[in-house]
Amino acid sequence: MLNIKGTIIGIVVYTGLFFFPVYAEETTKAVNVGTLKSQQHETIQNMQKKEETLAAFEELSWETDMDHAFERAQKEQKNVMIMVEDRRCKWCKNMKMGALSDPNVQDKLQSYILLKVQRSDKKTAGRIEDFTGAIPSFYFMEPDQELFESVVGYFATEDFLRFLTEIEEDEL
Repeated sequence: MLNIKGTIIGIVVYTGLFFFPVYAEETTKAVNVGTLKSQQHETIQNMQKKEETLAAFEELSWETDMDHAFERAQKEQKNVMIMVEDRRCKWCKNMKMGALSDPNVQDKLQSYILLKVQRSDKKTAGRIEDFTGAIPSFYFMEPDQELFESVVGYFATEDFLRFLTEIEEDEL
């Protein structure tokens, strides 16, 4: 009898070992599919969030013609903030989705004529005093095109807001 029990236990253990990897593989596949669906959902949510944030950036009134921007600045008696960027620039995109989409920053930018210049537009970029080719770059000019402040690089929202506040205070 002991021999039969041992044989039965041996068969059950052997069968279990034989089928367990298949079951475990199926379970792993099910978990992986669930994880992939969750990641796809997060990716879609992130894309929607980026689109909404970029839409906030695009709500700002950006000029693309330098002469027209300075004509407006003279007419409206406002200074000009020039952003030099490149469409493929990661840090430019981060500025757009971060600091430049923030409502507090956007409120401060309402006191400027905003001008967007592509780094590849050598003719326009060449007209900006002190432009080195580094992006993103921000230049603050008076309506007569005199440069009074510039800054280069990516800034967190709080830092860019502080920078704009300091410019305002210096003008007073």
